[in-house]
Amino acid sequence: LASAKAAGAAAGAAARAALEEEQKKAAQTSSAQIKVPDDKIGVVIGPKGATIKLIQEKTGVTRIDTSGDVFVVSGPPQAVALAEHAIKELIAKGYCSMAYDDFKEEFVAVYPTSFPDLIGKEGVTIKAMKKELGVEVSIPPVPKSAKQDKKYKVTLAGKKENVERAKEVITHIATYGYHEVTHEGFSHEEMEVPSWCYSFLIGKAGSELKHIQNNYRVKVNIPREHSLCQNVVVVGAKHDVERAKTYIEKILWNAE
Repeated sequence: LASAKAAGAAAGAAARAALEEEQKKAAQTSSAQIKVPDDKIGVVIGPKGATIKLIQEKTGVTRIDTSGDVFVVSGPPQAVALAEHAIKELIAKGYCSMAYDDFKEEFVAVYPTSFPDLIGKEGVTIKAMKKELGVEVSIPPVPKSAKQDKKYKVTLAGKKENVERAKEVITHIATYGYHEVTHEGFSHEEMEVPSWCYSFLIGKAGSELKHIQNNYRVKVNIPREHSLCQNVVVVGAKHDVERAKTYIEKILWNAE
């Protein structure tokens, strides 16, 4: 009988301890609700849920309910606060700092006339930068009435060393229209051309410039007032650039 009572007492003590532990956990658990815009849900969740899983693992939250457009984060208060901040970062910026080791966010001031080169046809250049350098690149919207002499901040985010490399790449693209990272095998040649010769290089309705670019498979950048490089720049594969340069020199010789 005594042993039965002792066993019962032990069981009761264990039950009370378990209840107290549950109550303690409940007291240490909090939750947060974050409204996620429809067009940002995919960004926050990530491919096959990768981003939301990363947030859960990095913060230590118990659960992130992603059903509907209001995400509910549950877990220890500090973990919930971290996860909430990461989700709000994703909504505002499209990335979160905890996804990177040695995270850094930087800005590069660029004239909007360089944005087409930074983006590339159908986004091919900016996609290459993101893929090859492992960074986030955000091009700001530019008002139609924007002044051409005003620079806008291009945002870079990611691992510190990758961000520094991306700054070099963007500066090179803004100066010459390409970089080896985004245009493998490309090179360029600078040509000092007097501004009065530009009309010969461009031709009627741009016909000569189109001929050069199409025939020699190059891009010819004629400087504008705020161009970082004030020389004419021929960009493309090395052999094509050399051929195009020779042709341009002939045009300029005839113009003189």
